[in-house]
Amino acid sequence: MDYLTFLAWVIIAAFFYLLTLLALKFKTIRLLILLLAFLPIAIMLAFFIFRIPQLINETHKTQFFDTWKIGGHRGSAHDNIPENSLEAFSAVKSEGGQLAEMDIQITMDGVPVICHDSNTVRVTGVDKEISAMNITEFRKLRFIGTNVSLPTFEEAVAHCVANNIMMIWDVKNVDENLLKQFVIQIRTYNLYSKVLVSGFNPIDTYLVKMADPKILTGFTWRSWELSTTDEAATTPRFTGTLHAVASVLDVLAFGLARSLIIPKFLGSDVIFYHVSDISRFLKTDAAANNIYLAGWTSNNQYEQVWLRDYLKVPFLTDNVGTVPH
Repeated sequence: MDYLTFLAWVIIAAFFYLLTLLALKFKTIRLLILLLAFLPIAIMLAFFIFRIPQLINETHKTQFFDTWKIGGHRGSAHDNIPENSLEAFSAVKSEGGQLAEMDIQITMDGVPVICHDSNTVRVTGVDKEISAMNITEFRKLRFIGTNVSLPTFEEAVAHCVANNIMMIWDVKNVDENLLKQFVIQIRTYNLYSKVLVSGFNPIDTYLVKMADPKILTGFTWRSWELSTTDEAATTPRFTGTLHAVASVLDVLAFGLARSLIIPKFLGSDVIFYHVSDISRFLKTDAAANNIYLAGWTSNNQYEQVWLRDYLKVPFLTDNVGTVPH
């Protein structure tokens, strides 16, 4: 045992010795120790009681991941094709992809619609929250510089079904009406092998699995998601103490995500990792737990070849047409 390791054990032993002395004198310390002793047991019991069983040996799950190799992030949006438009979804198929990822928001009157941001200013120039407009107002919107309207969720699904395009429904928030729409659309068109529901909020995908365990779901994650706002994890989401707290929570989230505890609890069929966090070790661990691995969002051709041909990991890209074939 080297000197630093020995010193670390001495410090740990001294800490517990001090805690024991304090416990002899203070009732609060005894209660705290008792809580710390039983907390791991309580968490473990909750994990096994409330976890959702994973789908094993289900044909539609195997079929989905055998088919999907390349997907369009918000469709394949480039040149004059707006993101999350029906044209962007069609471009995925014509450019050699199999799947279109789309983002779902909900209007004030409860209609699910397709738009990445909760506010439409970036894509339409109209500065208004989708949750504050009704479906009539939403239908009047047009993508900037075009006469192309933003689709509703029902229109997007019907379009992809008609053109044999697989889908990822990226959820921002789930309510009872949206859950009902998911189940109706999937059962009406028999989309169990064509659709995956995913999102950053584990509660959302948990609710989807509870509504119908056969629906394929995923858990989306990237490093420092809670403390930063950009994919490169360079722009702080908060300042001061809040940033420090968010950073600590990010470390905890990394452990729960990388150990696959969260995906296994959710019954996830796939884990979506940012491409900068993907490795062959992660894929091996996921496969050993009956979980597929997928990447978002890769726009580097060398990286795309590495993902597709070496790791055999499906991924999303902003422009399907530039992926090497």
